Amino acid sequence: MVLFVVLVVSHVMLWYLRRDVVTGNQGPFPAALGIEAPAAPSHVERQSYRPEAFVHGLSIDPTDSGVRALELRTGKEYWRYERRDKDADMPSVEVSAGTVVAWFDDGNLVGIDLRTGNVRWRAEFPRGGFQNVHMGAGQVVAQTPGGVAAFSESSGKKLWTLRLPHSCKHPWAVHDLPEHLTAVELNCDSSDGQDGVVVGVDNRTGAELWKRAVRLELYKTGNRTLVAVSPGTTGQRGEKARVQVLDVDRKGARLRAEFSADHWSPQDAGSHTVISGVNPKSPESDLYTLLTAYDTQVGRLAWERQAPAGHSFGWARIADGRVYVVQNSTIAEGDTSRVLHTDLLVLDAHSGDLLHRLQLPDMAVPRDFFLTNLAVQEASDGVIRIGWPEALQYVLTVT
Repeated sequence: MVLFVVLVVSHVMLWYLRRDVVTGNQGPFPAALGIEAPAAPSHVERQSYRPEAFVHGLSIDPTDSGVRALELRTGKEYWRYERRDKDADMPSVEVSAGTVVAWFDDGNLVGIDLRTGNVRWRAEFPRGGFQNVHMGAGQVVAQTPGGVAAFSESSGKKLWTLRLPHSCKHPWAVHDLPEHLTAVELNCDSSDGQDGVVVGVDNRTGAELWKRAVRLELYKTGNRTLVAVSPGTTGQRGEKARVQVLDVDRKGARLRAEFSADHWSPQDAGSHTVISGVNPKSPESDLYTLLTAYDTQVGRLAWERQAPAGHSFGWARIADGRVYVVQNSTIAEGDTSRVLHTDLLVLDAHSGDLLHRLQLPDMAVPRDFFLTNLAVQEASDGVIRIGWPEALQYVLTVT
């Protein structure tokens, strides 16, 4: 009897030590800083860490074995979720308006209620899945061994599965469209790894509705509009990209317009606009000196913006009919100070007109960084997030 009690107590203690840490929400749910990206941002703060996302007044931050939510206004921890088992590691994180999803390298996928921090559901698959996870239309769409699977955002119930064509490896992008349609772009075998296929899926059943060949990568610029490079483009040096504008519904993806671009390096899309960045004098450079915007409603060039001499642009983002981009000074070769002088520009997405300019604090680029330009990483919910593509810290938040 004593041995039985000891065994029971030991199992209980082991369970207690290994159980997940779920703090729950610490106080009332904070109000969002805004309902859209700020039109005329004026306040800049530095952060010592790089959050995965901002949503509804919270900063979502992965930890070494879980994820935490911090209040944007105070920096205080609102809730925390941690795994205690030996296989726990820093997860990748995706968020929606109501759910935080953390997926770990060992195949564990955890859905967390944004408001309360409580775990809604868990799913577990063999190691190696979930390289790409998309949240939208109330679903979590993820790569699983052998295919693509969708789970209910609220319950974690598996809703549908899409088997990958034999020559295709994994999903590259997922876009939600009206009429219960989800477009899944797959990366398929080719000489340069840039060939793909987009599959229209009924997101209630997983039934394949149609399929179309594309060149990576696919962008959504409107509720029924996708943009992709023509599959006939080879990607050879000096070749013009033939960019296709596709009208999409449950019946298929039909070509509506096509235009040519001397240099095609898309950065973001939205508001019927897709924006590309390039350095015409050095096309392989990551220092973009020219922004080019294409109007996908008419299928042609809308506007261009040239950086002033001695400057270049970081990665741009489109939100609420505006383009947010950082204009960076060029650091001269041999400049050991590596101090960056920057301005945040807010442009009209349709005309390219300058709507607002904000001077950002001077910042020294860390010496081990190859990419020196600051880039806009996110613009939503009253906040703009700015940082270096290589950094896990040193982030600016602008409101």
